[in-house]
Amino acid sequence: MAKKRQEQSSDEPPPLKTARKKKPTTQRAASDLPWHPFWRWIVSLIVVLHLTAVLSAPWDLATLDALPPGYAPPSDANGRPQPLPPPESVVWQDPVVTRGLHRFFHDYLNLLYLNHGYEFFAPDPAGTHVIDYQVTQADGNVAEGRLPSHDGQWPRLLYHRHMMLAEQTQLMGPQSGQQYANHLATVYGGPSKMQLKMHFLLPPHRVADNTPLDAPSTYQVIGTVAGHPRVSAHTSRNIPSSEAPVSIPGAQP
Repeated sequence: MAKKRQEQSSDEPPPLKTARKKKPTTQRAASDLPWHPFWRWIVSLIVVLHLTAVLSAPWDLATLDALPPGYAPPSDANGRPQPLPPPESVVWQDPVVTRGLHRFFHDYLNLLYLNHGYEFFAPDPAGTHVIDYQVTQADGNVAEGRLPSHDGQWPRLLYHRHMMLAEQTQLMGPQSGQQYANHLATVYGGPSKMQLKMHFLLPPHRVADNTPLDAPSTYQVIGTVAGHPRVSAHTSRNIPSSEAPVSIPGAQP
């Protein structure tokens, strides 16, 4: 009997597997989402405006003034073309879109500190500015130093502040260097001599020759200023109370 049952079972086809029915997917209605459509539109608009503001700064920086389409420089009596008009001429046209976007987002970019100088490092980095100074004190000693200085300015934030002061000397008017020289003379108590120098980057062939990055030939003097102590009755050293030197954390007294 067992053999017959086995034969019968072997002759019968295997039972068919029933496929599982997939549950129909239901799409969520917009009203079922956690955020109201009004707030999603507001947040999306804010994101788009922020990205546009971030893009407007480098876009405006990389877009230069241009001459009108089809402009041809005037020719002289011999028919030779004259040079292009100077940059301050009204012939040059500003890019309307980039300038307008940058003006519109200017305050917002400054508030979030997004209005950077994007050409500072690339694609063609320039040199940096340093200030070398010498001050002859009342006792005959000479105090000298450099701004910025890795050895005398710590932490890095203090070094960075002095670096930016040296970099922006030419941008703050003709009297900025004189103010620096007078301040150094006031701090050290004697006449000062200050030199603003340009520190150039090494070209590839000098790097291959193992030239030091701070070789004397990489510096060029672009200005010299003499300073004198300011007259003040607040302190015996003639240092104004609002301009007392800041001590460096961790420095030996």
